[in-house]
Amino acid sequence: MGIKLRPDRRWVVLTALLALGACGQKAVQKAPDITVENAWMRPPPAGRNISAAYLTIRNAGGADLLLSAASPLAKDMQMHISTMEDGVMSMDQEDSVTIPANGTVTYKPGGRHFMVFGIKGGLKAGDPFPITLQFEKSGATSVIAIMGNQP
Repeated sequence: MGIKLRPDRRWVVLTALLALGACGQKAVQKAPDITVENAWMRPPPAGRNISAAYLTIRNAGGADLLLSAASPLAKDMQMHISTMEDGVMSMDQEDSVTIPANGTVTYKPGGRHFMVFGIKGGLKAGDPFPITLQFEKSGATSVIAIMGNQP
């Protein structure tokens, strides 16, 4: 003995069952788990106050967005990416960078990098250069880049 529905009511019951099933399917988003490592910065050329900084961002959690970088030892820091197209290298500023869930973003020569402008004088190889990265979900993360050649 089963329940019999009129044919015109079957779609109503089916729709209700599907809606109830979807209620329990709330997406669980994992929080980002950001670490920053291998930070270094090239010493500025003699007589100049501009350089580039590099590092690796690892994320063991949900996706996040890198919004900016700053240092008390520089007037400005910008996120840039260099690309090669048809044998021509170009550099573009990035407003933000997605840090994928369980992923890694590497800032390295010839690719993503931080342009550092207005560097305060007197820095030399081996000196620390503090950088604060601002993420959309993780907030501020500080790291010390070491002035010098690639580690």
